[in-house]
Amino acid sequence: MSVTPSPETGKGALERSWRFGLPQGRNDTASGVSHWRRIRRHRFTTRSLLCLLLLALPLAAQEPTLDDMSDAFEEILAQADRARLPSGLGDDELAQEAWLAVQDPGTAVKARELTEQILRGDKDSIAGHCLMGLVQHRSEGNLPVALYHFKKCRRLFEKRFTAYPGDEAPWFWHALSITEMAFISGEMGRHEDKIRLLLERDDFYEPKLPAERGWPLMRLRRYDDALEAVEEALRLGDPGQISSALTARCAIEAEQQRRQASYEACLEAAKHDRDNLEGNPTPFTNAAESALGLLRFDEAEKLLLEASGYFERDTVSNPWLDLTQLYLAEGRTAEALDAVRHMYSWRNQQPVFMEEQNRAETQMTAAIFLLIAGRPVEASRITRRAVERPDRTGFTSSASEQLRAAVALSDVMAQRTAAEWAAEEVSWLPWLQSLGKRLEVTQRRLAAWTSGRRAAAQIDERILLATLRPYLAGSVEAAEWIEPELVALVGPGVTLAAVGRARRQEDLEAAEGYFKAFEAEAIHLQGRHRKALEILDQALQELPGSEVLLRARLLVIGAKASLQTGDWQRAVAFFGQAMQLDPGSVRRGAAALPTVVYAAPGDIAQRAQDLLDGSPRFAAAKGGFQVRLEGHQDGGGAVLLSPQGTVLSSANVRQRSGDNVDSMARRLVQTLHEKAFAPRLDLTQADLRTLDGSPTAGGGRSSDRLRSVFSEVEARENARP
Repeated sequence: MSVTPSPETGKGALERSWRFGLPQGRNDTASGVSHWRRIRRHRFTTRSLLCLLLLALPLAAQEPTLDDMSDAFEEILAQADRARLPSGLGDDELAQEAWLAVQDPGTAVKARELTEQILRGDKDSIAGHCLMGLVQHRSEGNLPVALYHFKKCRRLFEKRFTAYPGDEAPWFWHALSITEMAFISGEMGRHEDKIRLLLERDDFYEPKLPAERGWPLMRLRRYDDALEAVEEALRLGDPGQISSALTARCAIEAEQQRRQASYEACLEAAKHDRDNLEGNPTPFTNAAESALGLLRFDEAEKLLLEASGYFERDTVSNPWLDLTQLYLAEGRTAEALDAVRHMYSWRNQQPVFMEEQNRAETQMTAAIFLLIAGRPVEASRITRRAVERPDRTGFTSSASEQLRAAVALSDVMAQRTAAEWAAEEVSWLPWLQSLGKRLEVTQRRLAAWTSGRRAAAQIDERILLATLRPYLAGSVEAAEWIEPELVALVGPGVTLAAVGRARRQEDLEAAEGYFKAFEAEAIHLQGRHRKALEILDQALQELPGSEVLLRARLLVIGAKASLQTGDWQRAVAFFGQAMQLDPGSVRRGAAALPTVVYAAPGDIAQRAQDLLDGSPRFAAAKGGFQVRLEGHQDGGGAVLLSPQGTVLSSANVRQRSGDNVDSMARRLVQTLHEKAFAPRLDLTQADLRTLDGSPTAGGGRSSDRLRSVFSEVEARENARP
């Protein structure tokens, strides 16, 4: 769990600059302070004025000419631009024009050109360096270069006008440079620098912004100081400061791992936003995280859906990302498909400088979706990029170690599952072609091992204990069903000792099922399979029903442990439940279904049966699952049945030009593997006419929609810089 700051806290250069007060010592602070929400209302008034003047033109002149209309337009637009200029900007008209261009994301090139023109004319231009800092920050996302220009802007200003300028000086650039340096420092994780700069800004200018200090103080775990800044901000009565303060308090309580207090604080922040019509998604996504901390899944979903109705620039609070993760964990793959599309649309509307703040997390979420949807190779390409380019964490309450561990952990799962897929390919490829796949299996397992070492290197005692406790701040920022991957990385003995400590710290009664899930996995790895089964049964009884993927993971472990103890019938029962919840869990768990293969007379069916004998997903057994193969003149078919005879998946191939019996049999086996371990869809969303009325995915409209989004997700990832 992590909390993100309100855009009021993390506001970009454009929005923040409108909130600057006048230099200290001047009483008329109201004339120099304009909150961003007021600016939006002002723009509405400008548009209204434009309409009124246009309507008035016919009254002022019986026959207005085109020139009259054009002049009126130019005058109104000029007045609107002048109204948008903050006080303290100075008289340089070129700088004023560049400032207006910086405000509009659609004129980023113009802003860069005007700024370069200013600096060519005067390499020591105060406004020029400030504007170049804004361009580098907001348009190009180059934080170090932006920081350099803002530092130079401040140094040049204070050399010319001193640190306490009078009203006649262009003090706006001085205020802008200090405030931008503070927020860029925060984005870069330099929280001490951010606090120092915010204090300097409050020393020079009114009104003070104490709420902005709450976030970096929290990141430094100076919780008492952070709460003091929050209380100071609340006393000011400013709506923006109240919003920032409430969000900071939500994060402070969460990072101190106080579930109930965090829940109440985050709900208060959401209520304030709702009551004041802020239209900001962040308080609602934070409240959803706190609701998950109390295992209130339905409430979390409602809050995320409410958040999805808003959009705000300069925030990493992407409600669609959180919804994707929630839907996946609950086994609601069709809804996750829609959410992942919205997730990309949301991120692509954010400014460039936000790219480094949530690129890897977005990639990780997309990769997990593809992994669940049965496309591990595509998923592994995305997780590898995320590992190589981790996110900054200036906009979340999480430490960089938590996010890096999560991305590495996701890559472990993706690479290992892709290795299992390559091993399946070996079973149906011709011998010469299979040699490359055999090598790929080894390479991917090595890649998984390497990422596992990376993940383990990020885990300290605090992170490990928080990860063992469900949905708690300070944990590895991965889904609860992925986190048990840590057991093999840190060792089962260490895990069991840590579970004992985490259990003593936890006061959430419903957390016991999660502790037992970790224990079952650790004991299974130790080879104590009967004990693992005993604890696993308890975990399955105590886990919330919403944890579909975590339950499926445990069922596969139970099946493997049952096979080790010789309880074949119990293993089949576990596998049957896992296939109903999440067919892909069998491949991710490197397990094989006990299966008997029936081949109808015919060369295609007989050849397909021979190929299936070499598959790592099917183990020869009697009375378990069934695969029925048949061939006909123009193709072949395969059906996977549960032990009870329920159709789980089906595959059909038709003869193509140049096909022979062998190629059709190989293609039939490949198609069966692709569809047998595809995600299960909810009955209300699946097309029951497919798969002989089976409730599992393997075809139909929903399956087609899944396949159509695979290429879309990967294409969007490849298109990003």
